[in-house]
Amino acid sequence: MITSRLMRTLVRSSVCRFQSTTGAGVAESDDVVDSPRPLSDMPGPGGIYRMPYLGLAFMLKPFTNISQQDFHLLLDQLHDKYGEIVRMKVGNGDWVCTADPHDIERIYKSEGKYPKRFGLLMIEHHFNKTKKEKTIAFLQGPKWAELRQHIQRKLVRPKSALYYIDGQASVSRDFVERLKTTKPEDVRDLLFSYSTESIGVVCFNKRMGFMDEEMDPEVADYFENNKQFFTLLNKGITGFPFYKYFETPMYKKVINTYEKTYSFGRKQVEESLEQTKKMKEEGTFDAEEPNFMMSLLAEERLTTDQISGIVLDLLIGGTDSTAKTLEVMLDVLARHPEEQEKLYKEVHQFLGDDGDPTAENLPKMKYLVACCKESMRMNYPVVSGSNRILTEDIILSGYHVPKNTLILLNNRRMVLDRKYASDPDRYIPERWLRDAEGNKNVNIPSVGMIPFSIGVRNCVGRRFAEQEIYLATAKIIQKFKVGLVNPEVKNTITYQTFATLQDPAMLTFTSRR
Repeated sequence: MITSRLMRTLVRSSVCRFQSTTGAGVAESDDVVDSPRPLSDMPGPGGIYRMPYLGLAFMLKPFTNISQQDFHLLLDQLHDKYGEIVRMKVGNGDWVCTADPHDIERIYKSEGKYPKRFGLLMIEHHFNKTKKEKTIAFLQGPKWAELRQHIQRKLVRPKSALYYIDGQASVSRDFVERLKTTKPEDVRDLLFSYSTESIGVVCFNKRMGFMDEEMDPEVADYFENNKQFFTLLNKGITGFPFYKYFETPMYKKVINTYEKTYSFGRKQVEESLEQTKKMKEEGTFDAEEPNFMMSLLAEERLTTDQISGIVLDLLIGGTDSTAKTLEVMLDVLARHPEEQEKLYKEVHQFLGDDGDPTAENLPKMKYLVACCKESMRMNYPVVSGSNRILTEDIILSGYHVPKNTLILLNNRRMVLDRKYASDPDRYIPERWLRDAEGNKNVNIPSVGMIPFSIGVRNCVGRRFAEQEIYLATAKIIQKFKVGLVNPEVKNTITYQTFATLQDPAMLTFTSRR
């Protein structure tokens, strides 16, 4: 067994080898490359950092000052040293990371009919081991495509979320009321409660109790397990998969939290199924009710397990990312009072002192959308961007990348690059607004700012996540001036699956009246 001391010795002796495997520059991303270079020539860390399973470990703590939660900083270092496209050894294979917009555009054009992405390995192993039917988030190929077509119209189209806005708006009203008596250190949990309750209203058209001051014990248990699940989720991605051979302590933790969240969600689905069956028997079933679960049942082409899987993915997956993105946005607005006041003027224009966002007025709040988008640009919701595993070979930046190579699309780096974003470190929502002639004020490539991905495998919950953020932000700014307990203290971003403030934001909410 290699000891920590020996590993450190190997690293010290190999520092000079942390260099490109080739000294040549990166080729241009032309549409046609006469003589593409092999993947082995692509720049990237060599020497000890090419060791299977251990290579990436040597680039993280305790051998460097970068933790796994700060993986974005490692990618920045690699790009700074090697260029816009980098090859690195992860596990037993090569990962390619590109921040070149031409490469990223080419990847999306080449993803084919059944886009494949890197999955959550521990959960996938659990599905395979237990023979459970995979939910849509874990499917690939034709099975994924079949389920996706059933939910495309209901979830992904631009106005799909507006159908559920009244129910979600009621949750945002309760959320604002709770803020009046919530301590700064408890706001993070309240944000998580809000996002869970809001997506629950979409799934089942009922309140589930996450906004109650005293949660039902079963609801509280789900709440804690779901939070823990997303904290643990990115564990075991890059190291040796010991869990495939025996159940490691980390594997047990991940699966235990997943099973508990799944069981709670499954119970909600079964109760909804029973209610629907009863309503059909009584002749009171309304397929037009804003209830995602019932809308799936109305199609009568999906099995109960398929419906459960779709709803559970939306319920479980639509919480952590939304809550964290909203917390980051409120922290940003608290640090930029001028932009916050501009946003207040827009909100007051459409909502007045006490009005609610509606399907008619919410789409008109362009500055609200711009504030959200600029916050996500500066604090990209995911560590790099999407990833793809292509089923055909591809040429990227002049290099031949074989099929089945995992490719990271580093959108985060692109939207922070001065080549595309002027004053990238400044919070400027106006960069996302159009001028009087309808022209954009931003030079960021269209494949840059896509935190929910694009194409046929984009995030199915995107519209609802955005709507939850818009609703909560509009109601908060309508009622409060948002500040910070210690505004001089800078909070940093880490990645616990999604962009997370290292410490709770410690937000303050001062009534405007």
